[in-house]
Amino acid sequence: MPADWREPAPLRAWGSIELWVAVVALVVIFVSVLWQVISRYFPALNWPGVGELAGYSLIVLTFIMVGYLIGNNGHITIQIIDYLVKGRAFAVVKAVSAACTALICALLAWEAYHLILAYPGRRTAALGIPLWILYAVPLIGFTSGAVRAVVRIFAAGRPDAPFDAAEAK
Repeated sequence: MPADWREPAPLRAWGSIELWVAVVALVVIFVSVLWQVISRYFPALNWPGVGELAGYSLIVLTFIMVGYLIGNNGHITIQIIDYLVKGRAFAVVKAVSAACTALICALLAWEAYHLILAYPGRRTAALGIPLWILYAVPLIGFTSGAVRAVVRIFAAGRPDAPFDAAEAK
């Protein structure tokens, strides 16, 4: 039986970058929410941009993890098919699933690209962040997801390594 399939090294390196961006976004969310709580008791610390920062960090966290989770078999799946279908049929199911995921991610990346083009000069209300930067995050995440899904099409016949959120390898 072949060994569990792993992503190619460049995609694993890209996954490390995605994971670090997600960790930074999570820390920013934690600090921002803590800042909001403290500023309720100390009004001098009140800053309107902190709520916006927390919200946009949540958006970054959500979209940047798309590709990482697809590549590491950590996305949500309905595993009933895994138990019912065996052998070559299971490889076909995995390939079709990966193809659908690639198509959906590619379409969402295309839409994010067009949002960047549609609003080049707009900025967020409190922080003044250009909206194209915020739209670039889903573009990057969905492009990463599409690439990883295409790679998974060709690895459909090999067993997946179980998802390990702690990455203790």
